[in-house]
Amino acid sequence: MRELKGKTAILLSVWGTITVILHLYTAIYGVFEPRLQRSIHVLLLLPVVFIIYPVNKEKVDKPPSIIDWLLALLALLPSLYIIFNREELNLRIEQVTPLTSSQLILGIIAILLVIEACRRAVSVSFSSVVTIILAFMFISPYLPGPFSSRPIDVSRVIEIMYLSTSDGVYGFLTGISSNIIFIFIIFAAIMVYSGVGDFFMDFSILVAGKYRGGPAKITVFSSGLFGSISGSSVSDIYATGSFSVPLMKKIGYPARKAGAIEAVSSAGGPLLPPVMGAGAFIMAEMTATPYTDIIKIAIIGAIIYYIGVISMVHYEAVKMGLKSSKEELKVTSKQVLKQTPYILPFIVLLYFLFGGSSPANSAAYAFIAMIVLWLIMPTNRMTLKKLIAGFKYAISMGAVIVSALTGAGIIVAVINQTGLALTIGNIITKVSGDQLWLALILVMITTLILGAGIPTTAAYVITATISASALSSMGVGVVTVHLFIFYFAILADITPPVGVTAFSAAGLANAPPMKTALFSVKYAFAGFIVPYFFVYHPALILQETNLFSIVFSTTSAVVSVIILASSLMGVMFEKINIPTRIVLGVLALASVSPLFYLSLVCLIIMLAFVIFNYIKYNKKT
Repeated sequence: MRELKGKTAILLSVWGTITVILHLYTAIYGVFEPRLQRSIHVLLLLPVVFIIYPVNKEKVDKPPSIIDWLLALLALLPSLYIIFNREELNLRIEQVTPLTSSQLILGIIAILLVIEACRRAVSVSFSSVVTIILAFMFISPYLPGPFSSRPIDVSRVIEIMYLSTSDGVYGFLTGISSNIIFIFIIFAAIMVYSGVGDFFMDFSILVAGKYRGGPAKITVFSSGLFGSISGSSVSDIYATGSFSVPLMKKIGYPARKAGAIEAVSSAGGPLLPPVMGAGAFIMAEMTATPYTDIIKIAIIGAIIYYIGVISMVHYEAVKMGLKSSKEELKVTSKQVLKQTPYILPFIVLLYFLFGGSSPANSAAYAFIAMIVLWLIMPTNRMTLKKLIAGFKYAISMGAVIVSALTGAGIIVAVINQTGLALTIGNIITKVSGDQLWLALILVMITTLILGAGIPTTAAYVITATISASALSSMGVGVVTVHLFIFYFAILADITPPVGVTAFSAAGLANAPPMKTALFSVKYAFAGFIVPYFFVYHPALILQETNLFSIVFSTTSAVVSVIILASSLMGVMFEKINIPTRIVLGVLALASVSPLFYLSLVCLIIMLAFVIFNYIKYNKKT
């Protein structure tokens, strides 16, 4: 991303301020009709991509070129046409009213610009996927077997991608971005620039800094807290890793391990309420579930993920004999207490969310609360420069989201028009032989593969579109299916061969990317069983109201991830031999079973081992 200067920076500041104010206005007073709201959203954010994201990395230090400016101006045209002709477009009949020459040309421009925006702001691999899937729409009629579909005229394809309000560039995904996601991005941006990140870091130091391997545990706490508002694992890495990674390396962690711990800690941020990642808002829309319910069902699983990560980090510290670098971590309770007003915007957000307000409306009021708080807080007092910097950060993140979601909209349109979802769903059902456990593994692998180099939100949307029906047909609840897929879409960011989050953390730690990604999978591996608990123990995500079931499922999941972490690291209170490690690993995996008595026996044996290992350790010491 470019660091703009001079007139271009001023222009971006003004553009960003207008964009933020307009979206906040619609969040508070109500959105425009869908076609208008979405086209304004794309109009304001898509051109920004070509100004702040260069054509390649070599040009990152250079100002926007003439081509960049031309592309930015060109990106205005498709949206402007829709804005000025929306009444006529609302009256046209899809698949009946023919496209005009202007609509055909502007549709082609919109598609090509979205693909280029995906390449610049998201990744080359995602842009390639969009291109390949779009090409599939034209070649599928000539393919044999289940992947064949009916021929679709070029003008029809352009109509779907450009003028449809269900899929394509201005489809429902763009609607979610314009109505909800961008408002939360604005809120998160202001939280970041107001100093909330420093509060999270100080709080994490106070809670975890004094323990063995303190800097690594600080990373887990601070990254989780920061990620819960940013919703972006990569942003999380640069916000918290610049402090924690050098400290980890200083007390003895190799660079690859320090980077991996930062990666897995940041990757889980989008799982944590109240903001979560953009995918959570899309999940609410796709499953017709209130966002407040998504928050409720996600929170236990997110906490268990972090219990798994902190267990891995702790056992790694025990294994390496590491101590905390206490002289670097002097934070007092008084310092943290002075910063506790920073939690007020979260309280405001939750108050309005659970009070019946819409997510966008709640985020807008939380934003106002944050602005008021920022004005009166004695430290890091708000200035116009900081506020505008927050707005610029918001539109830079919004540009990434709009690129990803318009690109995903094109993919979803192809999947729906060609029947690819039904085809892949049938393949999953046949290959699994109607065995749910095998189908879950296939969906997990599909999500991890699709998530290679593709944003979490896009990977989740694509996988959910093509495979959710297969799992639902096997009796799994719709929300459970989507949460299962969303979880692995997030974990795909740390999984080789292209783990975006792991590679970003490797760059910060000056570590080999692939080795960092492999260690990331290792540190997160205990958390890989959590989504299977969602399916086989629905009480864990509050799909059962029986208190005993909720307590039992939660306890079983917590103990399982701790034991699995111990098995993987070969240590608990003391070292564990290989046969015992294998038995523990099997017990942890078996506890996922839907058979109550099997889970209960596994839980009892695992708890007995913890007690036995502790007694044995105490006798030696």
